[in-house]
Amino acid sequence: FVVHSAWRYRLPNEFENISVWDDLFLWRSHMFTAITSNFHWSDPNALASLHDRPWTAIRMSKTARKQGMREVALLSLGKLTDCAMDVSDAFSKLREQILVYNNPESELERTGGLNLVNTTNLSFFNASQKSELFRLKAVFLASLSARSKANQAYCHSVQICPSYARSWISWGGLCSSLGDITEKQREHQASTGTESTMSATAAAKKVAQYLAQALGCYIEAVRCDSNEWSRMHLPKCLWMLIKDGSSPGVLCQTLETRGASLPSWVWLPWIPQLLTSLCRIEGRAAKTILTGLVKSYPQALYFALRAFYLERRDVDRSRGAPSSSSHQGSVTHAEELMSSLRRAHPTLWTSLEAILEELIVRFRPSYEEELLATIMALLDRAETQIN
Repeated sequence: FVVHSAWRYRLPNEFENISVWDDLFLWRSHMFTAITSNFHWSDPNALASLHDRPWTAIRMSKTARKQGMREVALLSLGKLTDCAMDVSDAFSKLREQILVYNNPESELERTGGLNLVNTTNLSFFNASQKSELFRLKAVFLASLSARSKANQAYCHSVQICPSYARSWISWGGLCSSLGDITEKQREHQASTGTESTMSATAAAKKVAQYLAQALGCYIEAVRCDSNEWSRMHLPKCLWMLIKDGSSPGVLCQTLETRGASLPSWVWLPWIPQLLTSLCRIEGRAAKTILTGLVKSYPQALYFALRAFYLERRDVDRSRGAPSSSSHQGSVTHAEELMSSLRRAHPTLWTSLEAILEELIVRFRPSYEEELLATIMALLDRAETQIN
């Protein structure tokens, strides 16, 4: 059994030709057949635990499906008709059968996949498996342009298992696509001159509402499961904020109220983007997230925050005139974050300041080097003017 479990991790590369996968799995199938023939006298349930035939066939089907070979995928699954398997393997087989029918080039096949989902008996599956089936139902409904029913299916999916991140991600994708469709319709009406000011405002508000729903779904997915497939939508969440217009709206409010509920570490790769957001309308929401980073990961934020604060302060002083409210707000937010970091971690603050001062002193060029660099710059400038 240990050997069979290890075989699950000894697979060809995803990009390998299907013949390579078939050769490997065919050899393993011969091994499973030998095990079955030598232990045919044992209990069927005990015999099923001695080989890994269902997982092997399902994995072969998944690889063939991803390489666009739907007939091969169905043929691989057809080999499991007389094979005993547990509930998890049965669900994986059913899921692969449904996904094979998700052919974007054939509406008839997608309708067949939807019918397969609708006729499935859900009583044997757990909450997450039921949620996945309703998610697949919503995917098929959306591909068949039944977006309202797809929205209801996603709602049912997350009601069955609120912690199933994949349903939240797919639901967010649907809401985002609805926002894109609404925005394209608005742009088309504006180009043809058939759009009034009132309808344009209503359309913009509707787009923001769709994107706010998508933003909430993506954040909920990260909260349920902080894997890389959930976290990869965080930059899109930050990009959506530009759709709020010239003043903070429902998108900024959604990020401010729900973004702070995420683990602080998921925002670490996006510290530069969050600091830049302090200069825009979403500055208040970004400050809320950065405040959590100040408390949990001050060292990761310190140098970027210090550089941002000094840069904005110098720009403000060099202008010598009242700056825009957003620019003044960014300096104020950065100053408040710096003060919070100093109060929350005084020892770390002192150590980081000492390290930074040491770096500035040690890496500063000597007076001779500075003089030589100035002379070279003047010579280059003179040569440029002469030529």
